[in-house]
Amino acid sequence: MKNNYYIQKDNNTENIILVEFNEMDGYHITPKIKKEDTIEVNKIVFVSKSLSEKIIKKKIEHKIAYLLGVIEDNDSSEDGVKQSLMDAEKLRLMIINNYKKYLGNTYQDLTLQKMQLIIKKLRYKLYLMHNKVDYLAYQDNYNYQNYEEEKKGRGR
Repeated sequence: MKNNYYIQKDNNTENIILVEFNEMDGYHITPKIKKEDTIEVNKIVFVSKSLSEKIIKKKIEHKIAYLLGVIEDNDSSEDGVKQSLMDAEKLRLMIINNYKKYLGNTYQDLTLQKMQLIIKKLRYKLYLMHNKVDYLAYQDNYNYQNYEEEKKGRGR
């Protein structure tokens, strides 16, 4: 088994500081990009709480934007919607299990509410696709009803 460690040179005292890598508490990621003629990095640990929180929030917001794009996309297939639904449920579980110690309670609660709404929308879209109901016709009918409701009322 390899021993991982972190070496840092203290600029003030010119001493070398050795820290055990496995004992460091922080957000762990593994880089996916591998280039030739560079140092190979297998794992990165972000020890700073604020930096970890920013990285996780950016990651979550990127995935939410993707899922919202799937909801808005009317040309998506049933398999694509199923995969997006599984991704949304997986992200929800990751927020609950893995990211809860890095995110604040308010942000976590709001994000879980967003995810619940996205999951409901994806399930409904899948239901409409499964029952061969024309999703576009439903949206047009819904928009027409909203337009008629706006026209009603007292005209003075």
